Amino acid sequence: FDVATAESGAVALELLAEARFDAIVSDVRMPDIDGAALWRAVREQHPALARRMLFVSGDTLSPQARQVLEETRCLSLDKPFARADLLAAVRQVLGA
Repeated sequence: FDVATAESGAVALELLAEARFDAIVSDVRMPDIDGAALWRAVREQHPALARRMLFVSGDTLSPQARQVLEETRCLSLDKPFARADLLAAVRQVLGA
């Protein structure tokens, strides 16, 4: 995979305005734009890509994380995870 990284949800949205991506891996909790807000923006601007988001979180049992995952219906991966698990989840999101 070719990977681009963004240190925040706002930077991720800037990257999405400049380039095409096949999938997004995002944390549920981020400092400026949380995972749910990022997903909503992606859904508005890139509807097909919103279905190819993978959320990672170290706190999937929290009410906030549960709400994000229920709202988005995106695949999620609990931290910590192995590289092989991340790759398998990305492949699943891509339908590969």
